[in-house]
Amino acid sequence: MSDRNGFIDFWKFFFAIGVILVHIPLPGVYGNIGTAVGVCGVGFFYLISGYACYGPDKKEMCSKILKRFCRNGIITLITIIIYLVFAYFEKKASRDVGMMIFKLKQPVTYLRMFLLGDFEYFYGSALWFMIALLQGYLIFYLIVRFNLKKLVYILTPVFLIARIVVDSYVNSFPVSWHISANLIIGALPMMLLGYVIADQKERLSKISNSAVIVIAIVSAVAMFLAVNLKVGKIDISQPFKILCGASIFIYGIKNPQSHILRPVEKLGREDSLYIYLFHFIILVALSNWMYSKTSDMRVISWQLPLLVIIVSVVFARILSVIIRLCFFRKKKLNQIQNPPPEQ
Repeated sequence: MSDRNGFIDFWKFFFAIGVILVHIPLPGVYGNIGTAVGVCGVGFFYLISGYACYGPDKKEMCSKILKRFCRNGIITLITIIIYLVFAYFEKKASRDVGMMIFKLKQPVTYLRMFLLGDFEYFYGSALWFMIALLQGYLIFYLIVRFNLKKLVYILTPVFLIARIVVDSYVNSFPVSWHISANLIIGALPMMLLGYVIADQKERLSKISNSAVIVIAIVSAVAMFLAVNLKVGKIDISQPFKILCGASIFIYGIKNPQSHILRPVEKLGREDSLYIYLFHFIILVALSNWMYSKTSDMRVISWQLPLLVIIVSVVFARILSVIIRLCFFRKKKLNQIQNPPPEQ
């Protein structure tokens, strides 16, 4: 998959918006649909990561996986620091900073952070994704390093079944969402599936585009019906979320030159990670501001999600531009200081 696959980039943006709607859903049926899209999107992002861990050259892939691990590790660390600073001042203003400091002094807090992805005490609920991703990269480094492709094919159906069962249970009963939002259930099944898709790319390319589109549409409809028309308390949408995300992804790798809307593709390529990482800070800040202005829940339930989406996209775009300008200036400075030798 090319880094500039416009079709994939479009869906990265679309699913990043869906993730926001998981954390601040719209009312009623629209909220259920938005949440389903967001959960499907999280799996989609892990598919991309697993796919990118596959390659014919073992040494080259091990190097690439470690580079991705280091790059995302730095991003995660910086993001955690930003969240901690934000939470400190926000809680200090509400005179509630003591509990956060108390938790930071407890060793079990860090175990929960890196085993369960529990960052809720400083508003970092979305950060579980990055921790699970980093852990997934380490596992795939071992898979590639020790030629464990056969093991991948054994583990993939096992972990996918575990994801379906556990996620269905979590969405059906009042239990902690951390049971499914972790490496074992949330990340590894989809990363393994992405790796298998990469390995089977030649065979998958023989499937007609029409068939892939039909599968995507049917699974999306089934997903939306399942989250809105539950049989009893049981949520059976998870298999359709996996199938929908995988079919969209397969269409994208089959048709890397396809485009839907180029400006949105650009946002997906450059900004989707920043939208994901920082939308929760924006959500908290805007929630505090909006609740100080009105107590009308009908207004808040519709306006707050849309406002969080708009501000998150604008913030991510500005941040992306700043980061790119910094890298551009650094590159130009290096060229000035280290000019290429004359021919």
